[in-house]
Amino acid sequence: MEVVEMFIPVAFCAMIVLVVYFTTKYNYQTKKAIIDKGVNIELKKKKFPFLEIGLTAIGIGLGLAIAAFPLSSNLSKEIKELLIGAFTLLFGGVGLVSAFFIRIRLEEKK
Repeated sequence: MEVVEMFIPVAFCAMIVLVVYFTTKYNYQTKKAIIDKGVNIELKKKKFPFLEIGLTAIGIGLGLAIAAFPLSSNLSKEIKELLIGAFTLLFGGVGLVSAFFIRIRLEEKK
């Protein structure tokens, strides 16, 4: 395995860690500044915290499953790779949008 092939997964993992770190740090500093000004922050808990994650995962899985059908056809390699990405993003987005509308309906019932 070449150095470049080893560097890509390490760089990807480092990028994810840095994004999570700086996002968390920014949220903490923002809340701290608001509290220091004397404003009361009401943190409301979500009723179904894993709704978005679950429906997005289902959407991505469904997109990958549907993308497997065109892979068995006579399309070029580039088109097949494009279809995998497109179906995955499309159905992942559908999962997020459906989670949004389900959450709105559940909050209206309350």
